[in-house]
Amino acid sequence: MMRQIMFASKERANKNKICRKLRTLILAGTAAAVLFAGCGKAPEKNSAAYDKAVTALESGDYETAMTQFKTAIDQDSRKAEAYRGEGIVYMNQGEYASAVTMFERSLDTWERDGSDKAFKEDVQYYLAEAYAECGRQEEALALYTELANGLTPDRAYLMRGKAYASWQDLDNATADFDRVITEMPSYENCIQIYEILADASREADGAAYLSYALEHKISNNEDYYNQGLIYYYLGNYEDARKNLQTAADMGSLDAVILLGKVCIDNNDTAAAREAYQKLVNDEENRATAYNGLALCDMADGDYDAALLDISKGIAENNPEVTESLLFNEIVIYERMLDFNMAKQKMQAFVEKYPDNAAARRENLFLASR
Repeated sequence: MMRQIMFASKERANKNKICRKLRTLILAGTAAAVLFAGCGKAPEKNSAAYDKAVTALESGDYETAMTQFKTAIDQDSRKAEAYRGEGIVYMNQGEYASAVTMFERSLDTWERDGSDKAFKEDVQYYLAEAYAECGRQEEALALYTELANGLTPDRAYLMRGKAYASWQDLDNATADFDRVITEMPSYENCIQIYEILADASREADGAAYLSYALEHKISNNEDYYNQGLIYYYLGNYEDARKNLQTAADMGSLDAVILLGKVCIDNNDTAAAREAYQKLVNDEENRATAYNGLALCDMADGDYDAALLDISKGIAENNPEVTESLLFNEIVIYERMLDFNMAKQKMQAFVEKYPDNAAARRENLFLASR
């Protein structure tokens, strides 16, 4: 049977946001700085194609995004940004060598026409990650080391540590992560380091950073949420639920979302439904609410109701949650033993989200059915 489901909240969805305000550091996916808004050269005489490309990229329509980025380049409109956009499309499609080419072109264009150092560093972060993904380790490390002397050194050390961790070089990864925590101690940094190490199958090493974060004194609902998240990662569901409930009572919608997941993991689907139902009338979180309700249905074995909630969530057209909804739809068909439909859905899913590691694993599982 299916070994994994996907749960989306704003905390997780922030990993893949396009064209939104910068989170200080990346989580586990593509490096994220200020992506398109307010970065690089001012728009030239025609930026309509570029703007259309950004909108398409944000919604996950990579074909349209690529077409419009190419049009912008042909029109000599925001070329450095458009090349970067093409690189991001290739990154999202797992075509890292092509991404390298586009990011290098973006930097070459910037060197001739640009003056925004933040834009240059943003592209360099993408380029370094693309180098790392296609096996060009020395170039990736050299670029991260250069960026450590730039505008965001803590981000550079985090990303370099992530690269080391992916190559199972734990000593160098730990040195970089320790430097991040020493210079920029925060819940976010500790959580990101844990997630990076967990992705590298070093979850126990990552747990030490979570324990360090718990020493922080709680002062507001965000602290309660973060500590609840940390306790959840550490498997301490009682303290997770307690902190998340406090944060939810103080108005944190993120806490409501994660609280529902904690309740599901503790076989309390009634409490989870109550949490998610509070979000159904909230437009920003409605897709996530339906995803959570679908998880409740799955836990209760009501797969028809789960599919209905999935369809309601997909209809919200929220790109931050759609990936999770579509993945969970596959899970439901597997649990219904409808492997033909699951395979069809999986084929479309991996084409749209080629970097989803859980999907790659489950696709292998489906191939045996």
